[in-house]
Amino acid sequence: MKALLRYVLGINRSMLVALSFALLIGLGTLLLMLPWANTNGQWRPVLDALFTATSASCVTGLAVLDTGRDLTLFGQLVLIVLIQIGGLGIMTITSLLSMGLGKRINIRQRLLIQESLNQDEPGGVLHITKNIVRYTLLMEAAFGTLLAVYFYKDMGAKAFYWGYWHAVSAFCNAGFDLMGHFASFVSLRDDIAVNLCFIVLITVGGIGFTVIEDVLAKRCWRKFTLHTKIVLSVNGLLLLGGTLLIWLLERGNNATVGELSAGQQLLAALFQSVSLRTAGFNTIDIASVGQGTLFIMMALMFIGASSTSTGGGIKTTTFAVLMASTFALLRGKKDVVLFRRRLDSAVINKSTSVFVLAVLWVATATFLLLVLDDKGQPLRFVLFEVFSAMGTVGMGVGITPQWNGWCKLVLILTMFIGRIGILTFSMSFFNKKTDRLRYPTENILIG
Repeated sequence: MKALLRYVLGINRSMLVALSFALLIGLGTLLLMLPWANTNGQWRPVLDALFTATSASCVTGLAVLDTGRDLTLFGQLVLIVLIQIGGLGIMTITSLLSMGLGKRINIRQRLLIQESLNQDEPGGVLHITKNIVRYTLLMEAAFGTLLAVYFYKDMGAKAFYWGYWHAVSAFCNAGFDLMGHFASFVSLRDDIAVNLCFIVLITVGGIGFTVIEDVLAKRCWRKFTLHTKIVLSVNGLLLLGGTLLIWLLERGNNATVGELSAGQQLLAALFQSVSLRTAGFNTIDIASVGQGTLFIMMALMFIGASSTSTGGGIKTTTFAVLMASTFALLRGKKDVVLFRRRLDSAVINKSTSVFVLAVLWVATATFLLLVLDDKGQPLRFVLFEVFSAMGTVGMGVGITPQWNGWCKLVLILTMFIGRIGILTFSMSFFNKKTDRLRYPTENILIG
């Protein structure tokens, strides 16, 4: 027991964050395997339960089970609890419970919270933790009630269950739904009220809790932190650009939005542009979109949401830093400047590392799926599934249930990496060491 304790205490913080999610996934797998969780009353195969638990805990949304038809009420409740805990983060939940019981949070626990929230300093993490839970419950309760009231005329009392269930799934950017037949919200693509509720939930859940707190506290653009300015600017540009590109590319496609009115086309394009940033809901048939649209969708999924949010991807700030550093190099500038603030070289190096590691894993996962796949899936669909898993989006082209066991394991690992972060995952295998020896520099030719 003492040896185990010494081993746990010696594990680096990145590894502990990864292990906490692995523990949640393991527990979820066991619960989803139970006959009580499945409408057929039988034990669920372990691989399907593992895939579903991983997708829920990592707030992805890729599904091999029809949530609305294959899972009982118990199974659906297990799924939504996994989504809620996975979206908030296990460290956030355990810290909140400890504070509620009057226990002191020691420095090691603060460092773990800092690691899980991707914060630079451990100071103030408890304040952030409380606000994360406060904002989450407020948004889910408010929009869950709106959805329940809206659905009440058609569903009766069941509307409250549907409303709150989907509000949690949307705010946590999970993408799971109870509509059945893997159809997501295609039948509601012209419903403005429902679309707007989901757009707001996904957007607020994806910009990050630190941004929410900064906006509510300062309410003035000039007073916002550099992080908040970058997140809001990049999110706005990607949202607008994604909407316009999807609309322009798909307006003539009768299999998606071609037969809709101009207003309905723009609404559908807007919903997809928002959802692609890690939510995973869809109101059009993704398998029917053109190849150009698939490319735009994959790019949006790869960028993903923002830091300290419930979403995945390389993050909007990483994308902004990469673009800014590239343009600074092209213009011959020594400093990388955004909003009249110079970025530290450590931030630039970290952003580059995140991008390189993400590209390497996407390439690796795609290669493995192509080798292991026995169905001969098209390359564009395989790539789409990888980007969807890596960005914890969960939007699919209908091939997820068709993967064999080995392919499912590749996607499980990809979802896991996408949720905890490729950099956190990679660093979990290394212990940080201070360089005591510095070698002389020498230039090499680049480009």
